[in-house]
Amino acid sequence: MRSLAAAGHRVLQDYAAADWPDRSCAASTAPYLALDFELDGLGIEAHLLQVGWVPFQGSSICLAEAHSVDIRSKADLDTAAVTIHGIGEQRAARGQKLREVAPRLAKELSGRILIAHAADIEVSAIERMAASVWGVQLPVRSICTLALERKLRPNLVGTEAYRLGPSRARYGLPEYEAHDALTDAIAAAELFQAQLSRVPAGVTLGELEQT
Repeated sequence: MRSLAAAGHRVLQDYAAADWPDRSCAASTAPYLALDFELDGLGIEAHLLQVGWVPFQGSSICLAEAHSVDIRSKADLDTAAVTIHGIGEQRAARGQKLREVAPRLAKELSGRILIAHAADIEVSAIERMAASVWGVQLPVRSICTLALERKLRPNLVGTEAYRLGPSRARYGLPEYEAHDALTDAIAAAELFQAQLSRVPAGVTLGELEQT
């Protein structure tokens, strides 16, 4: 975080100075931000098209603070990806500029642990966003609900069993329509809360965080 504190951008300085939870604190008490990106495919250069997030702590999800925004792109989008998430080139061209989205997202993530299903995708997207807008690497602390589900239920057959929908179904959570950033973020938050009820009491943040 030292390099961010020395950066010339206030949002990065605030991010570095945020009240970050200690890794030894109980996971059930830590502050989180469930987040999801919709991308133009899964390649390393895939365009960021939509982001949705919702803050939560303990058993409470603050839907009043949930937010979703389309991100501007003027690229020729991958047809297969457009079919999945429904964000076509006309809609993408009307989205907010990345340099407008990035400061708000960094503010929301300050002092919070990112929660996402297949969190490496979201972490990579944030890192690319920060590099593009500020020219820096933004450290992101995260917990992956997919990785946690594999630990909790290691013997399920097939990769489909660990997708977000099937994972939620095992905890009796309702089925949501997938591939909308905000809906998927809320779905990941609810799944994580359900997973916390299955881990040993007093499990620490450090035991669940990705390293």
